[in-house]
Amino acid sequence: MRHTAAVTLVAMLALSATACSLPGAGTDDDPPASAPPASAPASAPASDAASTPAADPASPPASDVPSASAPAAPTPADPNQPPSGDQLGQVAATRMSAADGKKITLQLYPLLRDGSTSHLNMTLSSSVGATDRVQIAQLLSDKNSSSGDKSLFAADGLQVVDGKNAKLYLVASDGTGQCLCSRGLEGVFLQSNAPVMFSATFAAPPADVTQVDVSIPSFGTVKNVPVQ
Repeated sequence: MRHTAAVTLVAMLALSATACSLPGAGTDDDPPASAPPASAPASAPASDAASTPAADPASPPASDVPSASAPAAPTPADPNQPPSGDQLGQVAATRMSAADGKKITLQLYPLLRDGSTSHLNMTLSSSVGATDRVQIAQLLSDKNSSSGDKSLFAADGLQVVDGKNAKLYLVASDGTGQCLCSRGLEGVFLQSNAPVMFSATFAAPPADVTQVDVSIPSFGTVKNVPVQ
């Protein structure tokens, strides 16, 4: 769940400029002994027996058959910047937006501390048709090549707000125009039943901060995201 020492060192070099201040639920009696014995039930007609299908011993129980609509496991948008840690925790919030007229669902996970840095993970998915897809492109970008990432196709538009200490945290950078976040999003597409994972690295808020707000381009601000 920890970044390597090299990545942490790089993040540390770039984090000094990524935080700024904000303004502001009786039984029945026994039958008599003289009661005649109950007659045996009549045999079921042959037609009824024939209409009952025989169970197939090779078929699994219905509950064991996977649903065709079960979502696939999310895959990283950028293989060079995979989600941080094996345990992402429970989904902190779900938001809806749209791109190219198609609905997109975002699921945001808690902010994860990692020493002096912190990591934010999220998934995007869309219920488009089997032959359709949605391009991410600049959906999560700050659309500014002079800040965050020099490319306009990165998740550098994410921001973490520490309201307790009136601090705004921007996505960390390596100092050469590359953000420590999912990049190359011009080649990332959402397809039906195939969620994609995105991530970004920030400076860690102080140890006494247990919740932050997260601003996400195209999805607005998510309040009270847990810090773990």
